[in-house]
Amino acid sequence: MARKPVLPPGTNVGRDAGIFQEIGGRGGLKDNFSTVSENKRLPPTSESGNGWVRVDRTPHGHRR
Repeated sequence: MARKPVLPPGTNVGRDAGIFQEIGGRGGLKDNFSTVSENKRLPPTSESGNGWVRVDRTPHGHRR
């Protein structure tokens, strides 16, 4: 199974919008989730050294 990239707080998600879960510095998942829209930045984490991993992708808002 491939590891998901850990993104630091404040990272612009670009077109990879979705639901993100906080992950601790040693890899443990926290009970903190955030929904981030396209071209928005990830929010701060509850503790220094933690990051975010995407657990679900949301469809983009531009319909063609």
